[in-house]
Amino acid sequence: MAQSNSRKFWIAGGAVAIIGVVGMIAVDYPPGLTDTAGTIVPAKRFRADGGGATVLGDSAATQQGVNTAGASAINSAANSAANSAANSAANSAANSAAQSAAQSAANSAAQSAANSAANSAANSAANSAANSAANSAAKSAAESAANSAANSAANSAANSAANSAAKSAAESAASSAVRTR
Repeated sequence: MAQSNSRKFWIAGGAVAIIGVVGMIAVDYPPGLTDTAGTIVPAKRFRADGGGATVLGDSAATQQGVNTAGASAINSAANSAANSAANSAANSAANSAAQSAAQSAANSAAQSAANSAANSAANSAANSAANSAANSAAKSAAESAANSAANSAANSAANSAANSAAKSAAESAASSAVRTR
């Protein structure tokens, strides 16, 4: 029972972690103006001076272009890393939750089957033992009663026959003694 509660706790914790990661990404995406790296400014356009000459290789303009490109690359890399981390965390949590749920279900099914088999075997053994004992007791009681009745009948018949023979012999002897006198 405690193991089942522990698994439920881990599954619920994983789900809360996934919701938290997704919520953090959703709340902070796209990042605000104060969270950006670098400075993004409008580009300076090179224009011809009144004489038609253009200024090439202005170091300030070149530096600003690099900063803008660098900030964009940094933002892209940061977004890519954040998305990759969030996807990895979500996949890991989902896989862990699915594996835990599958293992919990398999353990529960195995435990239930084992308990059912043990209960069935115990009930069957108890019923078989009770039936065997009842049948043996009934057979023994019937045989004992039959033997007792047969012995009683034989003894009664023998006693009756002996008494009858003795009585008859005594009467015959008495009658014979009276006649001879």
